[in-house]
Amino acid sequence: MSEQGDELAIRRILVALDASHHSLAALEAAAELAASLKAELEGLFVEDIRLLRAATLPVVREVRFPFDSSDALDLPRMQRELRAQAAMAARALQEACQARQIKGTFRVLRGQVTPSVMRAALQADLLSLGATSRPLVQRPALGSTARAAATQSPGLVLLVRRGRRIEGPIVATLASEPAAQRTLALAAHLANRSGGYLTILILAEQAEQAQQLRAQAGEWLRSRRLLVRYRRLTEKSSAVLAEAVDQERSGALVLDGAILPAEALEELLEGIECPVLLVRQSE
Repeated sequence: MSEQGDELAIRRILVALDASHHSLAALEAAAELAASLKAELEGLFVEDIRLLRAATLPVVREVRFPFDSSDALDLPRMQRELRAQAAMAARALQEACQARQIKGTFRVLRGQVTPSVMRAALQADLLSLGATSRPLVQRPALGSTARAAATQSPGLVLLVRRGRRIEGPIVATLASEPAAQRTLALAAHLANRSGGYLTILILAEQAEQAQQLRAQAGEWLRSRRLLVRYRRLTEKSSAVLAEAVDQERSGALVLDGAILPAEALEELLEGIECPVLLVRQSE
């Protein structure tokens, strides 16, 4: 396997933007990846049709933080606010691309946010988005679009929280799943760009299986010039994985998306702060 093979064939990265701090963090991470992989970056802003419909109702009011005032919400005002947010997102994308000398495009769609993003992601090699958006609490829950992307998208998904970026040490999961080689390839790429440190969490109940997976990974990583640390986990659960990621002080997690069922995967993503790159076997 080589870094120019199918495992790293990422030519188009889609980033979902809503001008929130979380989506802007996702933009920065996506731009860094695009620069290192010589990929194109596409920004997508979705005008939420539900908000536009709600703005036509006379009983709807906008409550201002910290909830001490409210204003009537009408359609023209909502349209202006959405255009302003889209313009802010477009400027952020342009600046990110110019700073890294990469090609970028931007488009605006009108529709329901999650389905629109999911459809657009089918035409990209990787989807990057904020883990949540516009939080009203200190530690917000996983956003609905992030939740859908993490559990339903067939491709690569990068989830980033506000104030976070991809940095070392990189932690990756390894199991006897179809996406194992792709997970290793992406983790090695990130580790090479983030200090050269890589921790591999081997998920295997049996010691013999763990040794086999470690030998396979070591053979491929031998020429990568990385400092690799292996750690065996005998249980595949969100709690065990979250604890291991925290103990390793992970700067980014490359996670085989097939390891956990949907509910457990959501629990894991709720419980960790670092960026997460979800990997599934490419078609």
